[in-house]
Amino acid sequence: MPDGGKRWKSALTLECAARTDIGLVRRRNEDFLWVDAKRGWLLLADGMGGHSSGDLASALAVNYVLGGLLVAAEKSGNFDYVSALANSVVDANTAIRNAGKQSDANHSMGATFVGALLSPDEMAYAYIGDSRLYLLRDGILAQLSRDHTLVQEFVDAGQLTIEMAQNHPYRGLLTRGLGVHDEVKPETGICALRPRDRLLLCTDGLTDMADEHEIARLLGMPVQADEVAGSLIEAAKSAGGRDNVSVIVAWFDDQVRYDDDRCAGSAHHRMNVNGCK
Repeated sequence: MPDGGKRWKSALTLECAARTDIGLVRRRNEDFLWVDAKRGWLLLADGMGGHSSGDLASALAVNYVLGGLLVAAEKSGNFDYVSALANSVVDANTAIRNAGKQSDANHSMGATFVGALLSPDEMAYAYIGDSRLYLLRDGILAQLSRDHTLVQEFVDAGQLTIEMAQNHPYRGLLTRGLGVHDEVKPETGICALRPRDRLLLCTDGLTDMADEHEIARLLGMPVQADEVAGSLIEAAKSAGGRDNVSVIVAWFDDQVRYDDDRCAGSAHHRMNVNGCK
């Protein structure tokens, strides 16, 4: 990702871990994860419940996004990350739609998706559905994504509180997802990062089981990324594990940059940080 002339005292390394679990109720795992710590690419998809071949849909989602990013990177190492992410998500939607139409039973297929591309000082991201992206900064957990669900629309309209939405019977009813319609519009954004920020990408198998206070506590534990990821998985399972649960956690090691962070703290005050450039 372009650094805009920023300089670092030493090279930073990305510590990350990805974990997925079938849970305690489902018969198969329909989540799909992919990480590249060297590039800072984190991709996660969840096959939508109630749709046939959700495991195939989630795999297609991640693989088409990854393919689009690799093509963009080959053309230019300094490519537009946000546009590449958005265009790749659109391509993934087409692929999932076509796969459903070409199957023997003409199955409907669907998936949610969230992806983040990291540099030490900046993150580009895209999402669709109710898989989430969180930022933990100074002990405060901020949800950078916004669920594409009917219940979230009720919350935005003031018809439900966040607490009511957490247990609403229709909380999983999506208003946007991959493979559902011929055209799709992912949400995208850019967020400045600070040293010691921690990031979490996850499926609703975590957020339906664990509240954000518990997620913040576990994400902030002073342990290795793999242990953090495992603790989040176990929290979901201990609460019932009704769905597949998948998490990607990531952070850069603790170094200090010469100049000031851009848009510092903005993620605490805004659900969507598209303007943070």
